[in-house]
Amino acid sequence: MSVAPPINIVLVNSKTSDRFTDEHRRLIAKFSPVCNAYNFHLILVNFEIKLSSLAFAREMAPSTSIGNGGEALVNLAKKGKLKIEKLPLKHNLGKMIICTPKPDDSKKKNIKEITAMSKKETISLVFGCDIKHNKNIRILIKSSSHHLDISNKGIRLSLDTELGAITTMIKNLK
Repeated sequence: MSVAPPINIVLVNSKTSDRFTDEHRRLIAKFSPVCNAYNFHLILVNFEIKLSSLAFAREMAPSTSIGNGGEALVNLAKKGKLKIEKLPLKHNLGKMIICTPKPDDSKKKNIKEITAMSKKETISLVFGCDIKHNKNIRILIKSSSHHLDISNKGIRLSLDTELGAITTMIKNLK
């Protein structure tokens, strides 16, 4: 039996400051149980995190009630499924798919196409690029392989709602 390639959930801090805020802490706390539940990897990009993944997860865990008191984030880190990166991203993260309500028509794919792709190769679903664009974010959007609008209507959803919709649809279509 062949093992499916990993799916990476990439959460990008697109703010001009990479300072770690309470809003970041809440978003990460919301993303980690979803990744844990669906066996996805979580990659945090452009956050001011100077600790190792496991040390960061252990430090953050007591400050949240989400994800079983932060246990989901610690579990991801222990399994090597939590990574902390900076922009520009490395090229070993598979096909980059920007999750956006404003997809480039030449790169637009639907959820069925993305799911089919995920069965054959590593994909990275990138969240958080729509809010503000600095130079590195513009490069990331331009260099991405594909764009996905989960609503198919150009409707902006909150990041955690968008994540839940996309990951559930992928899991159900697989």
